Amino acid sequence: MRKVTILSIALAIQTIVLSAQTNQQSKPSIIKISKELLAGEGLSAIKQEDPERRFFQKRVYNGTDLAVYMVAIGSGITNEFESFPMEEFIFWKNGKALVEPINEEAFPIFAGDYFIQAKGFQGKWNFIGDGELHLELSVIARNRSASSGPSPISKALVIDRDLLSGVSNKKEIYTGVELTVNMLTAGKLEFEGTTKERMLHIVNGVITITQSGEEPIKCYPGEFIILREGFEGRWESQSLQPLRILEIYRS
Repeated sequence: MRKVTILSIALAIQTIVLSAQTNQQSKPSIIKISKELLAGEGLSAIKQEDPERRFFQKRVYNGTDLAVYMVAIGSGITNEFESFPMEEFIFWKNGKALVEPINEEAFPIFAGDYFIQAKGFQGKWNFIGDGELHLELSVIARNRSASSGPSPISKALVIDRDLLSGVSNKKEIYTGVELTVNMLTAGKLEFEGTTKERMLHIVNGVITITQSGEEPIKCYPGEFIILREGFEGRWESQSLQPLRILEIYRS
């Protein structure tokens, strides 16, 4: 029978720890979501009980606090919710939906809208169109707690187009039980290593993000960028256009 010494076990554990640290350090701290994914390429069909329902999905990012998905849903479908199980930030890339909250007035969602779906929402989502696939980018919190309670809103909060256009100066858009959404306008920011994991979406302007010790990365309007937990560096803008960035992180 082969003997295993305490020393050999200790060396094995040390090797595993060092390997894990190396893998963690090798991950980039700045991640851009590719144009191909944002266009809906590479999504996988998810089998549904009803063969008429078309549903495609790809997990784009699975981090410490956030998970990001691209989702495509066939038109002509209605989803009913007794209580929506999470808060969700959504960028509606293509298609139209009609949201019907219980006991409240229905309202539409159009391509180009940004909104937060409420945890605890009750009602229907109707996907409208003639055979088109509706495409969305979805951001949710990981390791959600059932005890966090419902959102402070009862239905989807559509982000004001005046705010997106620069007409409104509001900075704090939404603070929920799982997600926080802000509008950032500062042309220069420094981040220490304790920063939370966050997603940034460049609404207007151009920024250069630099991870300490790495080459700078330029980011343009329409792009989605993830800064991993512990990101240490800075961003700055020298664009003539005013800077507007949507920031999403776990509450």
